Amino acid sequence: MYKKDLDLLIEKRELPKSIMLYGECEYFIDLYGKKLASIFGGEDERLSFYFDEYDFKSAKNFISQSSLFGENNVLIIKTDKKLPKKEIDTLIKICNKTPNSFFILQFHADDFKAKEVAKSFVKKQNAQSVRFFKPYPKEAIDLLEIKAKELKIDIERYAIEHLYFLQNEDIALSQRELEKLALIDGKIGAKDIDRVVYGLGSVSIEDLIEKIMNKEDIKEALHHILEEGANDEISIINALENYITQLFMFHIYIKINGRIDPKEITGFNMPQFIAQKKARLSIKIPLEKYKILLDHLLDTELKLKKYANLDKKSLLISSLIKIQTFL
Repeated sequence: MYKKDLDLLIEKRELPKSIMLYGECEYFIDLYGKKLASIFGGEDERLSFYFDEYDFKSAKNFISQSSLFGENNVLIIKTDKKLPKKEIDTLIKICNKTPNSFFILQFHADDFKAKEVAKSFVKKQNAQSVRFFKPYPKEAIDLLEIKAKELKIDIERYAIEHLYFLQNEDIALSQRELEKLALIDGKIGAKDIDRVVYGLGSVSIEDLIEKIMNKEDIKEALHHILEEGANDEISIINALENYITQLFMFHIYIKINGRIDPKEITGFNMPQFIAQKKARLSIKIPLEKYKILLDHLLDTELKLKKYANLDKKSLLISSLIKIQTFL
């Protein structure tokens, strides 16, 4: 099942006894791991194994205990290794037979391994697996906006979006950076994020993208970003895909409505000068070129992910330069 299915089961309080959490978004795996643990029992009712700490005998003995005073046994295993199928099957069967025992497996590994493990989590054993996908940018930024309000940070939504893309669309990293920003008094904008997150001399991905779109020399800016280590070749391509997709949305909206409204186009407000800049750039690109640009970026992303023995930096540079020839 997927996130929406799990949300419904949580709402109805119809959860299975054993649940496996896996997928592309580690943030959701950890978030729902904590949420489920709190539903199944208190902190003193849990036994947690993190990665190499896992011990089958201890786990089995813990969930096999019956309760005299109404306490639950909540077993939590967080791992990136494929555990023996017989052991997983045994833990699931024990939880199914023991009324006060529950099992949460947070599996931080690739989908190929995860799908094999997920075969053990079947409904007839009162068990299910949940696969999480990377959230759409709007959903991720909504979550970060909620976090910013909890931290009482005065920050524009556009600045949150800027932070999210700087952090390679990683919600967990973005939340940690918000905690740093909470120490700043007053309203926080994109420049504050650049200063606090990367330092005054840093070059952001958006700076690089603007150089690409304006057909300027990109080598120095690209070198700085890769040297900082916060972003790799794939994250740069992903950021460019998002940027060009947003320009496409601006282009279509302007053609249909004859005006710009950032909130209607993107789902959030942004500074007027930024909206005007994106609007001008979006119209400069002919409509048929958007497909060419996005196809090229997707092809580059595929090569970066598919081929291990590849000079990724050289491929990235040649790909970005080629984009400039399309513009």
